This record gives sequence, C-alpha cells and structure tokens, in this order.
Amino acid sequence: MPSRRTIYILIGVGGAAILATALGVGLSMALHPKHSSQQPPPSGTSGSSSSSFTGDLTYYTPGLGACGIYSTAADAICAISHIMYDAAAPRGANPNLNPLCGKQIRATRGSKSVLVTVVDRCEGCEVDDIDVSPSAFGKLADEKEGRVQVKWEWVD
Repeated sequence: MPSRRTIYILIGVGGAAILATALGVGLSMALHPKHSSQQPPPSGTSGSSSSSFTGDLTYYTPGLGACGIYSTAADAICAISHIMYDAAAPRGANPNLNPLCGKQIRATRGSKSVLVTVVDRCEGCEVDDIDVSPSAFGKLADEKEGRVQVKWEWVD
C-alpha cells in the first residue's frame, strides 16, 4: 500500500494536470473565438455597390453607437452585424475608427428604399442583417412587423 506522502503527491500531480488542461482550453477559446475578427469581411464592404446582401431588417432605439456618434430615432442610421463590423478592423482597434463607420447603405424592400449611414454594431444580428433607426425602418415597413427581409448594398 502506498504511503500517505505518495498519495498526496499523486493527488497534487493529478490536480495540476486538470488545472493545466482547463487553462489550455480556456486560452484556446479566448484566442480562437467563434467569429474571429481576422476573417475577411464579406465582399462589398469596401464601399463598392457591386455586391448586395439579403438579411433581416430590424429597428432599435439609437444612442451612442460603436462608431462614437450619438444618434436619435429620427436619424437615418444603421448598425451592421458585429461579425462584419469586427472583421473590418484589427482586433483591439478603437471601434470609433472602424473603416465601416460613416459608410452608407441603401436598403431596399419591394419598391421602397432608404439610405442609411453606419454608426453602430449589432450584437444580435447575423452577418447580412442590419438594424436601423425607427424612422428608417418606417420607410420600408410598418414598425408592428418588427423584423422583415431586406436587400441592401454599400453605396459609394
């Protein structure tokens, strides 16, 4: 039968191995998030109107956005997907300096369209979704609808 000292050493070594594994998994997840900002943004985000996107259109109550611009519900503004927003700038960069800030988007639904300016980042959006001010949403759909399909493109 092993001595108490041997048992304590084995328990200590086992605990250290478990701790090292947990730290390794945690660091791996932190360094390789699900939506890495190192992935390139979808085509068309350079300001070219050659590509269009189809996604959900929603609205939110604006305030101080990720671009550092304060907006109101009456402004023609939008928040783009966090995936697209984060992919456009290096990790850890000042979000106020994101190259997509201030870019314009033309959102179209049926025969209606609205021009909006990127001022924010939408955490709940999928990559091709946009979240707009209530006034911009109202030009494309009734607010009671809440979430509708929209086609949009970058405008030079």
